[in-house]
Amino acid sequence: MKAGVAQIVLSHQIGSNVEKISSYIKSAAELKLDILCFPECSLTGYMREFNRIGRGEIEKALDVVHKHVMESRVNVIVGTPNYEQDSMFNAAVLLRVDKTRAVYNKNILTPFDKRYFTPGEGRLSFEVHGVKCGVLICRDQNSPVLAQRYAEEGARAIFILAAHYYPLKEAERKLDKNKALPIARAVENKVYVLKANAVGYLDNTISLGSSLIVDPEGLVIFQSNKIGEGILYSEVSSQINETSFCSS
Repeated sequence: MKAGVAQIVLSHQIGSNVEKISSYIKSAAELKLDILCFPECSLTGYMREFNRIGRGEIEKALDVVHKHVMESRVNVIVGTPNYEQDSMFNAAVLLRVDKTRAVYNKNILTPFDKRYFTPGEGRLSFEVHGVKCGVLICRDQNSPVLAQRYAEEGARAIFILAAHYYPLKEAERKLDKNKALPIARAVENKVYVLKANAVGYLDNTISLGSSLIVDPEGLVIFQSNKIGEGILYSEVSSQINETSFCSS
């Protein structure tokens, strides 16, 4: 499985995010990736009033992205609010080339999340080219148990969608922690961890990128910088075969 994570600047304009996501899916196809993961709330942007976004607007945007997925033949994980009955969740939606979808709802919410979202339960396991994968969102990385459950189910790779927005000084202080936790989850469970973080300013906060791919021994195969956009990708298998960074 050739897997990638996209480090991108997010906007509160859904149309702009959809355009960027679609462009990155096209780039992923040129790189012959099997799957590409985007940051948390990459469809809508983060640090916003989520209760002002309509279900129809989100569904329409997902349909556009899924069309590009099927045309490009690249599976995609995108972050978005997810409505289920009367509840809204901070979710990751797997859009597959076979037209199917699957959803993971963030389990461990931040204080900001709790203003709008309901805590999720359960997991999302899936396979790409015979490689079993799992999904976590941002603060879920703090829990050894969530990652362990995926490993117990046979996962070989765990994708983490993140949007680490803080005031600048706090963002700098938390860089080491937000790198150490994916490494810990990889080592504990002998899995690859592929983390897609947002980058850049959103309102008065900043996310300092540093997306990364970690191998099952805890080796950081590659880490992006704190300011640039791009795709980080690696071959996920029993051995490290190929790793590269494609900036855009």
